[in-house]
Amino acid sequence: MEKQEQAYDYMSDHTLKNLINLDEDVACVLETDPLSKATTIMLSKGFSQLLVLRRMPKDMVLREQIVGVVSLQSIVSRLMVSSISLEMPVRKFVEQGQMSLCTEDSSLLSVLDDLGKSEYILVLDSKGTFVKRLITAFDITVLYKQKVIPYSQIEFIECFIRDRLVKFNILSSDDAYGNKFVFSDFIGLFTKNWQKMEMGSLDYSLFVQLLEKVRVARNAMMHFRTLDIASRNSIEEMIRLLNITK
Repeated sequence: MEKQEQAYDYMSDHTLKNLINLDEDVACVLETDPLSKATTIMLSKGFSQLLVLRRMPKDMVLREQIVGVVSLQSIVSRLMVSSISLEMPVRKFVEQGQMSLCTEDSSLLSVLDDLGKSEYILVLDSKGTFVKRLITAFDITVLYKQKVIPYSQIEFIECFIRDRLVKFNILSSDDAYGNKFVFSDFIGLFTKNWQKMEMGSLDYSLFVQLLEKVRVARNAMMHFRTLDIASRNSIEEMIRLLNITK
């Protein structure tokens, strides 16, 4: 399967609830709040923007209470060209943009389609009752880098190992691409038959150690956990080694 197809399947099969940390209480500020409050919330939560409300409604779905959004990018841009006070009200920094709605059960792929039509997407709970998060193309870009790219890379590594086992008659094609074995089984067969695998001048011990790190990272991803930098680096190192041995 091509990497593009793998990423497409991943985006189709995984929902926002699986992939994004959706707070029970949506992060937002009132238009009368000081800018310092908005920047502190965004920086502490790692958000690129916040909802700005006219007043706090009982039901967050009431869109007439939504004034717009405030973003770190707009604040930084203003700071570069003029002197502003962080005590100024948020309403002076509100950006307008077309919004659309989705639920936390929406697939990542459907959200990408919505972002082609809207600048912002309000993520509702599965019942469509409460707003849980505001997301933009920037958020999806970060998510793609953290989730989809490593997923494709791990798929590449796994396919390499499966293909190698088939090529050197360790497994039949049906067994290699069926449901009989799991990833750890493929690793075990690969390492036990290292001499047959024609891995060039690669060191067996270092390769196996790196492969174990990839296995751990793969398991983390299958449980929808975001990979740390060390795990992503291990995956990229393995990709470079496998590309050499093609």
